[in-house]
Order: sequence, then structure tokens, then C-alpha cells
Amino acid sequence: MTYLAKPKLHHPELPVNKLGYTRRDYEGAISTLCAGCGHDSISAAIVQACFNLDIEPHKVAKLSGIGCSSKA
Repeated sequence: MTYLAKPKLHHPELPVNKLGYTRRDYEGAISTLCAGCGHDSISAAIVQACFNLDIEPHKVAKLSGIGCSSKA
């Protein structure tokens, strides 16, 4: 499995939730799944919901199936 880390740069004016986290704090590594499969859209919705509901990032786990190429 290839792991691509996101750069740690944050824009100084990113919105934060009540816990002080930005949406970016919930995102994790860069996706290696195919752009057209829909997994990334679902992940983005989960990230946005957790940010809006003020759930701490370390209390969220995203699991998926094998995807189209066993990359998940």
C-alpha cells in the first residue's frame, strides 16, 4: 500500500470547529482510490459531518472494502 502524507501547511484563516480543529485535521492521507468510484465523495461527507458535529478526530475510523484495485 502506498502512503502519501499531506503537507502540514495550514492557511492561518481556516475555519475551526468548537474543539479548535480544522476540516483538514479530519482528512488523513491522500486517497489513492480511483476518482470515479465514489469512495472519496463519501469520505468527504464523513469528514464534513465529523467536523460539523465536533467529534474529535482520534475518535473516528474510516474503513472500506477493497475498492476497485485493492488499495483501501
